[in-house]
Amino acid sequence: MKKILVTIALSAFVASSIYATDKSKSQDNDHRTMLMKDMRTMLEAMEQIQRGGLYSSTDEMKIGVKKLQGTLKTLESDEVKWILPKDQKYAYQFAQKTASMLHLYSNDMISSIEAGRMDDALEDYSQLLKQCTSCHIRIRNW
Repeated sequence: MKKILVTIALSAFVASSIYATDKSKSQDNDHRTMLMKDMRTMLEAMEQIQRGGLYSSTDEMKIGVKKLQGTLKTLESDEVKWILPKDQKYAYQFAQKTASMLHLYSNDMISSIEAGRMDDALEDYSQLLKQCTSCHIRIRNW
């Protein structure tokens, strides 16, 4: 009788451990999915800014900047740790710094657009793109 109770208890323990592991993996995937969606939105925002600049549409550029800024909260939060490499200790701090610089250049871009300085606005776009590229090169080891 004791063997049966021990076997049942052990089976319940193993089953609950497997369930907890599956639930944890599910949460990891949920975080990754959300963060990757934000990364795609950032890409779309950069494309929209570029398209607006090429077609002299300051409204489209501003919409793209606002879309980009709306996703930066992801880079600034602890949530970004879910997609960063675990073996790179500096990755989180680098993502934080990149988010700060993206805010700086995007705010400057809005100011340049509103002042009618398109050359400066397009230079800000170039700096935004450099920040994106720099992060992807360092964090993703491209």
